[in-house]
Amino acid sequence: MLSEDVKIKFSGFEPSHDVRSSLYYLLNRLHLKSPHQSFLSATFTLTNGIIEGVIKISSGTGNFVAKASDVQMSQVGEKLMDKIGGQLDKWKSLRCF
Repeated sequence: MLSEDVKIKFSGFEPSHDVRSSLYYLLNRLHLKSPHQSFLSATFTLTNGIIEGVIKISSGTGNFVAKASDVQMSQVGEKLMDKIGGQLDKWKSLRCF
């Protein structure tokens, strides 16, 4: 995995160092579960007190997208991980070797 394979962007706010570090950790773990040679991007936007998060995984075997919003960053992250994790689990169960 290369660091340029995982991109993260924030709009409307600048997260604390701890929040940023936690997100990078979670996204890198998620990237390890993703298809080979995939690219992961995450965008977090704060609008009127609501944080919206979007995770996109692009690969030759398929694309995965999850969206979630909440007033708390931790809840947004949890919802996104559940949604995209479910998509990756389904992909893994259907792929052929």
